[in-house]
Amino acid sequence: MIIGWIRLAFFMLIGLTIAYFLASVYSRSVRREKLEKHWEARALEGDRAAFIERGMQAYERGLKRRLLWLIYILPMVAFNAIFFYVNWF
Repeated sequence: MIIGWIRLAFFMLIGLTIAYFLASVYSRSVRREKLEKHWEARALEGDRAAFIERGMQAYERGLKRRLLWLIYILPMVAFNAIFFYVNWF
């Protein structure tokens, strides 16, 4: 019985890793696109690549990047709650 739960958790982690990777790539591309559009809309002076790089560094330290970890946390909390409920109640 417990081996089935471990196998399920293993495959769930693989799926969550793929989902995290895809969401991370998508989120970064959306942020980069917003920075490029902001540069073009404001007709800013200076180095465009440096502006985008500074914006991406700010994104890496920002809240949106950290919220992506919820892709792992929420399903694992739900999995553990279901595991506990099924086995002890």
